[in-house]
Amino acid sequence: MERGLSSAMAALSALFALSWSVFLLADGSAPDPDVRAVGAVFLAQAVITATRGWRMRLSRKDAAVAFVLAVLGQAVIALGGTSRVVVGQRCLLAVPAVLLATAALPRWVGRWVCVAAIGAQVAASWPADGPAVALESVWPVVATAVAGGVLVPLMRTAGDRADRAQRQVRAVKAAAGRAAGRREAHRHFQGMLHDEVSTALQAISLPGVPVARLREAATGAVTALAAAPAGPGLGGRSDLAAVLRSLRAPEGTTLTIEITGQVPVPPDVAEAVMGAVREALRNVEDHAGARTVRICLRRGARDRPDDTDRGSDGFTLSVTDDGRGFPAGELPSTSVGLRRSVIRRMTTVGGSAEVLSTPGRGTTVRLLWSPPAAAPAAGTAARPGAAEETVGRMQAAVGDVRRPLAAVCLPFLAVMGVIAAVHTLRTPGTGHLLVWYVSLAVITMALLLRAGTVIPRPVACGACVFAVVGALGSFHVLPLVGLADYTSWPVGAVTPLLTLLVIVRPAWEALTALVVEQIGIVVLVVAGPPIASSAGATAALVVPALFAPALGVITGLAIGRTVARLGGATARAEAERSVTLAAEAARQAREELHSRRLADLGEAILPLLTAVGSGRCAPDDPDVRERARLLDGAVRDEIHLPGVLDRAARELLSRARGEDCAVFIQSDSDDPHPPAFLRLLLTTALNCGPTPRELYLTVNATPGGVRASLVLLPGHEVRARALREAVAEAVTGSVVENSLSSTWVEADVRAS
Repeated sequence: MERGLSSAMAALSALFALSWSVFLLADGSAPDPDVRAVGAVFLAQAVITATRGWRMRLSRKDAAVAFVLAVLGQAVIALGGTSRVVVGQRCLLAVPAVLLATAALPRWVGRWVCVAAIGAQVAASWPADGPAVALESVWPVVATAVAGGVLVPLMRTAGDRADRAQRQVRAVKAAAGRAAGRREAHRHFQGMLHDEVSTALQAISLPGVPVARLREAATGAVTALAAAPAGPGLGGRSDLAAVLRSLRAPEGTTLTIEITGQVPVPPDVAEAVMGAVREALRNVEDHAGARTVRICLRRGARDRPDDTDRGSDGFTLSVTDDGRGFPAGELPSTSVGLRRSVIRRMTTVGGSAEVLSTPGRGTTVRLLWSPPAAAPAAGTAARPGAAEETVGRMQAAVGDVRRPLAAVCLPFLAVMGVIAAVHTLRTPGTGHLLVWYVSLAVITMALLLRAGTVIPRPVACGACVFAVVGALGSFHVLPLVGLADYTSWPVGAVTPLLTLLVIVRPAWEALTALVVEQIGIVVLVVAGPPIASSAGATAALVVPALFAPALGVITGLAIGRTVARLGGATARAEAERSVTLAAEAARQAREELHSRRLADLGEAILPLLTAVGSGRCAPDDPDVRERARLLDGAVRDEIHLPGVLDRAARELLSRARGEDCAVFIQSDSDDPHPPAFLRLLLTTALNCGPTPRELYLTVNATPGGVRASLVLLPGHEVRARALREAVAEAVTGSVVENSLSSTWVEADVRAS
């Protein structure tokens, strides 16, 4: 925001420089060298301020220099008589000082500097012009000081508020990124446990599996455990065709891979597809009894029912075997392999999967994926107009644009209203001009209230016509020589309206109205009776009058466009920053969850898998196979109850399995469940009484929580009593029943 204020001040200083250049050229024949010296000094100051404002942030030094020069310039001109310089040009000595004071100095210091600069101009004019003219001539400086004193703090406050809001947005997006990263890492870890770790441990626990295959499976599982999941869409594109060609044929089958050309996809899609295909091949090897397997990959996903309007991008991949197959509808909803490792993987990345099978005729697993629908091309959808875009960008920078607009316009309206009333009383036959100004002020206020949305073009153009026609028409009753003072006040009365419109509407509308007014005044001066003794003297009178409305309009244009540009840049940078922060938060969450889950399981599993993969232990050793069987049970428990079991619970389950207890844990969802209550059920059941012969734990999702059912065979009164006491303290409405054949617990647990 500070940089924007400096840029706006640079634009105004360039306008000051232009005015002083015209003044020096028009009054070059004047015999007073002190006036030319003042003009040259202020021209140099305007050029330096404009250059510094564009290149860097203006500082307190610039404000101090402007104030000193303003006071000295007024004194120099006053010593020779203020009548040598028209009032409009004298105001240009103090306007830069008050603008820089409000923008670059502390608030209380800036106020006193503004008062001193205004007082210097009044003191310089008072002896020659009288108190009334001296006070009247200072109104542009007063209005500028009031507008700057209100606008600059408001913009800074709004900027601070926008910064806080942006920090809150970043925090929310980072939290959302962390949550998404945890969900993604959870799904990745669950799939990796089933596809790699459990498969390797199960193979090690079975006799007769070739040693080479066991080592390959163990090494692959270790690699999978060590690799954290990649984020979606990161790292460019992966060629799906290339990674599919590295697949190994299932044991006892012939694998044929049919691929034409490259199929580039995001890395997360390639990872999901490879996991799904590997699971399909494992099912072929373990269950199908097939002789041949064919993988067919082709670009385009037109076979998908809901893909009719998504084009031919994406792919269709099928894994077909000639095995025994199974009846349609036989696939259970709780099938871990196909449901989680195939269907869930594809839906997670925006694709789909289907399993088609017929007894005796084999099975086909079909995977389909299409990229997300592209955003409408430029011009195909409604885009905001220039006015909507400008207002939107300003709102991104300062919030409600009506407050800064009111700070710019209302001081000018108020002061100009006083001047209009005073001159209407002084000049007979000009009462209709006061009515015109009151109407103009009402229109400006109405448009100011509407500026928070969009002002329609017909309304804006109509207001411009009313303002310019009234200002030029005033010279039917006002003398052109009044351009030297505030008798021609209607010329500057259009400033608030045009300033407002140049900020919230396309700039050309207000600038066109300003140019029309300026040209009209020049035409009237050229066509009318002489108002000065020479062309140079005439220019010296006219230029400050033309500069009065131009100052406000150019000020509004500079501030409005600077704020809009900064707002647009802020919005773009904030969007990019938020995306980056969310992605980084998701990456950290993925790595943290992966590391935590790995720490829970890896200390027991990794040594065994590493030893088998490296050949340091014989996989046909009965102790190794038994250890692998128990660890496979622990992995499957973790798959069904992710994040629930701690070390103590896993040790109890492993001990129970070692004592020939058949443990069956089933869940209808792989999302995390209430860990404390489920751990309480298991530890109470296994710590009280003898080891049961069978243990069944089923967890089903319910609206607002889960339903946990625990069955232990045979029944045991001591165990039942301990379970009854434990669950009664944890949840209400639980049921614990016991008989000689079984102990049964059922409880509804609300999600925390």
